[in-house]
Amino acid sequence: MKIRKLLPILPALMAGVPSSASACAVCMGDPNSNIAYASNMVLWSMLSLVGFVFVATGCTAFYLWRRSKMQLPPHIELLESLHAEPEEI
Repeated sequence: MKIRKLLPILPALMAGVPSSASACAVCMGDPNSNIAYASNMVLWSMLSLVGFVFVATGCTAFYLWRRSKMQLPPHIELLESLHAEPEEI
């Protein structure tokens, strides 16, 4: 119960605590250093991973859509017609 009362106050307390900010290697140091190159490569690899997931999801959806539009094989159509309800006149 006491924790629920303190929970809204916690972000305000954390925002009020002074801390030191560290800039990235591009802002603070040499933009041609190894750490700047490594951080850029990490960002590109994460972006490519997200792109791959989006493309794979789209390809799967396209595959399922195309598969749903295919005609049923003759033996499946025959089975479905045998199990179908008789039409009323």
